[in-house]
Amino acid sequence: MDQMVKSSTEGTREKELVSANDEAILETDIKAKFDQTAWNLTPSQAATTVYDGRSMADAQATNAAQGTEEDARSVVSRYTYSSEIDATKFVKHIGGRAFNTLSETYFLPTDDDEWTRLNKQHVALLVGLGGLYPDKDIVKAVLTPGPGETKRILDVGCGTGVWALDMAREFPHAGVTAVDLAPVPIDAAGLPSNVQFEIDDVNKGLEHFKDMFDLVHIRLVGSGLQNFAKTMQDVEECLKPGGIALFMDVDYDMYSEDQRVYIPFALEDDDVECERSWFQRIVYEMRRGAMSSGKSDIYGMSKAMDEGLWEHPLMDPKTCKTGSLYMPIGPWAEASNQIAAQQLKYVGALMRQDLMSAHRAGHAVMKRIGWPPETLAKWSSKADEQMMKTNPRTWIRMRYAWGRRRARENQPAPALATPPGIHADDPEVPYPHFYVYGSKEESLAETKLRNRGKDLPVPSLPIASATPTPAQT
Repeated sequence: MDQMVKSSTEGTREKELVSANDEAILETDIKAKFDQTAWNLTPSQAATTVYDGRSMADAQATNAAQGTEEDARSVVSRYTYSSEIDATKFVKHIGGRAFNTLSETYFLPTDDDEWTRLNKQHVALLVGLGGLYPDKDIVKAVLTPGPGETKRILDVGCGTGVWALDMAREFPHAGVTAVDLAPVPIDAAGLPSNVQFEIDDVNKGLEHFKDMFDLVHIRLVGSGLQNFAKTMQDVEECLKPGGIALFMDVDYDMYSEDQRVYIPFALEDDDVECERSWFQRIVYEMRRGAMSSGKSDIYGMSKAMDEGLWEHPLMDPKTCKTGSLYMPIGPWAEASNQIAAQQLKYVGALMRQDLMSAHRAGHAVMKRIGWPPETLAKWSSKADEQMMKTNPRTWIRMRYAWGRRRARENQPAPALATPPGIHADDPEVPYPHFYVYGSKEESLAETKLRNRGKDLPVPSLPIASATPTPAQT
């Protein structure tokens, strides 16, 4: 992990906030092992991947002849990572960091430092959300099996695989399929029997998963998608009638202490004591770099997530909601309740560690638009110093949108066999800054409040770069 700029006192305080058990879990989960098996490689991988030689069509024909239509779309092809050398087919190295080889759109690395960061992020999200997913009663009711029924879960863009593994353990009766652009750093010896991992580029579609899943989860992949609205539709088509889709992504704008005022990005002559944010500047340039190729649909993601699923034809609007999870960067936030205060400090410490690594992971994409390494190193140092001083006090917002698929066209979602409410197990003291919106109007009203102050002049790019800045929509 990149060296963090912090005093020994602050570093000790942060480390104490992460329990020994959490550290042990992270150490286990990030250990890079490549001896797992992947299933269901799409035709796009056939040209770049060694697998068993069957095309998607051949495999579907074989499976269809031997079983059901669902079988025809399930286990299609197999590829086994027999060694770390073999796994490098999916990884390239740039500037000392490893990146996936399947998509130029997704710009963050796939290596030990990134896996460590993502697992800390996962723990922070668990605390903030109070579990692995929102709307717990509905999710558990959807995943309650009927007689002889096997429920199925799909995790799109699974990263380290930690969410998929946690779901496989929480729902041992369900089959969990997890897909990502690169091999997952999982020790195969510890895999639950009901989870499988696949390599797939979701930008090429999810037709091979159509109508197969009771729950589809897609988290923090918006920067790597070329058409976010199309991917949302693809995800919804993967659901069985009544299945639930869970979308989650990050807001690339940071907010001040009251959560509704945008913190402006720092300018070149600003020092670390200014009221503007150096981390916000880095994130701004990461977003600009991602969009410079014309492929990343970050602004489309922002719009689609805030609008929610209410007007999506496949989804039952009465089941749809959006949400905002605000997480402090650093352990500065307070609460009147002692447990809530502990939650905020724990989440804040983890997110500070997460983001101090994340802004360095984004250097590669900022170099695309001409920023020199020495400038980026200076910005990162200033961002670290501001984070360690918790000045300005900053919230990062996670976006959520979810809903259930209709039973049929223009019909509501089917009634749940297990009524919601009987599974209620929310923590006694919920995290204090997760807000749920029950209508598109309510969600967009909050968006309007957050958008105040964002119409700032666009900072100049380096003279060497002629890359235009896409207009925000």
